[in-house]
Amino acid sequence: MESTTMTENPKIRQVYGARCRVCPVKAFVRATWLLDSWDLLPKVMDVRLEFADFPFLTGKALADRMRREEVFITNEDKVNAEAMDGNSNLRLIGTPSAGIDHIDLQAATERGIPVIYSPGGNADSVAEYAFGLMLAISKRIPGADTLLRKGLTPKVESFKPVMGVQLKGKTIGIVGVGSIGSRVAMIAKSFGMEVLLFDPGVLPTRLEQFGRVVELDELLKASDFVSVHAPLTDQTRGMLGPEQFRIMKKTAFFVNTARGKIVNEPALMDALIEKRIAGAALDVQTNEPLRPDSPLLELDNVIVSPHIASYTREAQAYCDRVVQEDVIRFVRGERMRFLANPEVLKK
Repeated sequence: MESTTMTENPKIRQVYGARCRVCPVKAFVRATWLLDSWDLLPKVMDVRLEFADFPFLTGKALADRMRREEVFITNEDKVNAEAMDGNSNLRLIGTPSAGIDHIDLQAATERGIPVIYSPGGNADSVAEYAFGLMLAISKRIPGADTLLRKGLTPKVESFKPVMGVQLKGKTIGIVGVGSIGSRVAMIAKSFGMEVLLFDPGVLPTRLEQFGRVVELDELLKASDFVSVHAPLTDQTRGMLGPEQFRIMKKTAFFVNTARGKIVNEPALMDALIEKRIAGAALDVQTNEPLRPDSPLLELDNVIVSPHIASYTREAQAYCDRVVQEDVIRFVRGERMRFLANPEVLKK
């Protein structure tokens, strides 16, 4: 493969040498969700594609899978410092996801390795799923399904456990108003809901088009539904705990499609068991995958799913393409669109 554009980036020249003119860059892709969407990179570089199943890799085990490729892309592997140090050729890390908590950004930046991702690429799918959970828990859809499958007794008393809640006229509080949270707000408005927003990382003037900006406590006290869409950071880890669940309405439903560790799970469990909130719908949990003996599975006012809100072909294919396009930009020495650690460019 003869291409001068493939050696324009000085980080790639460090690997092959300044005089090289026929030096295809090598990429290693550990794809979990789709294998047929990685069609751009093979046109411009050598690509080794591997299906990555549970359990995902980290550290030396992950480094041992690499073969001195300059580019490493993964959906779910935990890319820590040890994994990076195990491949001295590594020049770029990519992940086709909006969340990047499985990659040690600080370690990558210290080693001069850019990390690319796909923020907003799954926003529509996750927003739709969040609202699907909201409808399922408030309309008692799983319970109604179970009731029929077990054999419904045709008596009025049999229907009482599956009486639902109307969304029109209710208040939804959205914690985290990025690309996903803003879409949830727009869907909520189409249902005739009042929208409250909390996101200290965004200027209120930018949020007002989606709803009314309030402090977190006010949001929790006033909302009939609380939907979490914040990223997992040092500031958001455990931000929803005993005090927060204590001030929510007894009739409120809690929905989380963001990250499980944003929530103090024991505190949520207590609130559900004591009926201090009406119910919860959780696509994410503190420990994933959820163990079969998890206490959450014993509660009849909880819906759980295995972190699949973004799991649609459309979202995954789009995220895969976004990352591939940025890999090509990097190799050509062009500006990358979705760089998680822009400070690395100063090194």
